[in-house]
Amino acid sequence: MSGKTNQELEKQMKLVLLGLKETSRKQKEKRYKKYWSEIEIPFTLHERLNNYTKYELDTIRKNLEIKNASSLKKAELIALLQEQIPDSLKQIHLLWDSERFKLLTNAASNGGKIDAPDLEDDQIEYFRDNGLIYTGTFKGKKILAVPDDLIEQIIALKDNIKVRATVNRNTEWIKLTAGLLYYYGTLSTQQMISMIEKYTKETINLRDYFEVIHEANSYRKQTYIDENGFSNIRVFDPKRVKQEHQARKSVSYYPFTKQQLLKAGEPEFVERNKSYLQLVNFLTQNFELDREEADSIVEECVYAARSGEAPSDILKFLSRAIEFDSMETVQAVMDRVVYLMNNTREWILKGYAPAELSAKKKEPLQPLPTSKFNQNDSKKVVKVGRNEPCPCGSGKKYKKCCGK
Repeated sequence: MSGKTNQELEKQMKLVLLGLKETSRKQKEKRYKKYWSEIEIPFTLHERLNNYTKYELDTIRKNLEIKNASSLKKAELIALLQEQIPDSLKQIHLLWDSERFKLLTNAASNGGKIDAPDLEDDQIEYFRDNGLIYTGTFKGKKILAVPDDLIEQIIALKDNIKVRATVNRNTEWIKLTAGLLYYYGTLSTQQMISMIEKYTKETINLRDYFEVIHEANSYRKQTYIDENGFSNIRVFDPKRVKQEHQARKSVSYYPFTKQQLLKAGEPEFVERNKSYLQLVNFLTQNFELDREEADSIVEECVYAARSGEAPSDILKFLSRAIEFDSMETVQAVMDRVVYLMNNTREWILKGYAPAELSAKKKEPLQPLPTSKFNQNDSKKVVKVGRNEPCPCGSGKKYKKCCGK
């Protein structure tokens, strides 16, 4: 291919990328306008529904499982939803947790609005799709708001002891489920129900539980359910995790306390132990990274360790994220990575860290052996001779281990 042809191809690629960026920017602007256009306070349910498109109204209809209404015109559908949405409000506590319930009740108790928290697009869509909470901009501030004609009914829910008890039950189910999967990765349905019953000391109604978890995943995707059972959203191969669990029949699942699981079930939870913080501190002190950037890199290392990745795979990831200037730096980083991996609770180890099982099952991983480093490598990847010891610490030659 000639140089001129290469230049033309490169030019075309740049134009395509610019076009994609422009499309993305326009979509983002359109979405922002949809979510955060000016809104008047107070407003009625009819007024807000009237601002929705027929497609958006149909989404609410489907979400509320209203039958035989697909052919209705917009005005007719709005009239129907005005009847059905207040009825759905009576049942909302059967599915929602305290986070969503508090947003609803706090808005009602504050004259119909509250300042909008930092929500993902999926969460905003979730609220828009149920017809109870609306988003917009009021006096220059992003807000969540509820219709004026629903406020009294919402406050009555807040004051109902039985309603609050059900919401607390749902919250506990959601957090325990997410916490168990944070540490164990994947559990069969039978295992999950058994563990939830153990920690709550109550018999679980399967239908109620599944409906609560399904609704929670519509709001925030922390877990997923398939033929293998329940899995953490970061588990890519649940079948393998289950196989590894079964291969360790003599190892019981790590006995976490209920409080540990509830904490691990919080959104965005990361277990930042001593080994985690040590690597974060090393990265910020020795590379041009702020603490947030370093924390993000180490968090990815932890998830790689949780899923059973080898030290060499983590080193490859790090070599793309940071630039190593010498083999001594590689060694220093790898020492801390190995320490992190030895002290990270792994899915395949049923929630144990390798260091906790080393006496019974295996020796701790060893630090990366010294080997030549190519400073001119544009990708900053460590070069390991095929007859040299493998960087993963297995003790095997590189060509018979990760270099296959």
